[in-house]
Amino acid sequence: MLRVGDIRSGGAVATYLIGADDLEPLVAVHSTCRAGNGWAELSLPQVTQLVEHLRGLLKQAGGDRGADDE
Repeated sequence: MLRVGDIRSGGAVATYLIGADDLEPLVAVHSTCRAGNGWAELSLPQVTQLVEHLRGLLKQAGGDRGADDE
């Protein structure tokens, strides 16, 4: 499991890989905040699209320094 950001009273995000024999692996993303909880189970192609979208948002926000670092 990989937690993203600090856990605060305002919320947190956690991601983890779900895998089973003979099934395509999925990445689960869970987020919590004061407004509620959300979750998604994404296929690897969907994760790739999400990562590309997030990198684009970082560049728009001027935070592209290190965006290509893994």
